[in-house]
Amino acid sequence: MMDGTTRVEFNDVEVLDAGGLLLTCRVSDQIVLVPRLRVLPGTTIRRSGDRGRLVLEQDLARELGLA
Repeated sequence: MMDGTTRVEFNDVEVLDAGGLLLTCRVSDQIVLVPRLRVLPGTTIRRSGDRGRLVLEQDLARELGLA
């Protein structure tokens, strides 16, 4: 990204619930709540049942226990 944010990509992420401002996602063997407004471009998941790529700032990934 042009602002220098370090990005982390996770593949084969499943959206379990997409209600409200959070996405409930399965990333590997973890279930995490991801704020929709913190999802970065390149993410291919949006709604319940979607499987694909999730792109986050490295700091958020750390907060969620993913990095």
